[in-house]
Amino acid sequence: MAVKAEKAVKATEPEKTPAKKEAPKDEASFFMYLGPTILGVIQSASIYTGTRKGVEKLLSDAIEKYPRIKALLVSDKTIAEDRINVNKPGTRLYAEYHRLVNELKK
Repeated sequence: MAVKAEKAVKATEPEKTPAKKEAPKDEASFFMYLGPTILGVIQSASIYTGTRKGVEKLLSDAIEKYPRIKALLVSDKTIAEDRINVNKPGTRLYAEYHRLVNELKK
């Protein structure tokens, strides 16, 4: 009888579902540049597919010349929030955007 009671308890326990694994930041399907347009270098709102490492390699010449470009590349996973934050004073993206704009003015 004890065995039957044990089985009954097991049957009423909720099934445990495996926790969803979040994709690493490197595995985004695309990245968007949220910085200002720099003529001959990069255009605002440009979209690049691939991993972060691949996109940074593609933009290596631009990033070498303007390192803040790297900070303004955002993944598809955070783009909705990042598009707000780039215009919101006090956020990292806002600061990076305006630092780059000031560098371009010099």
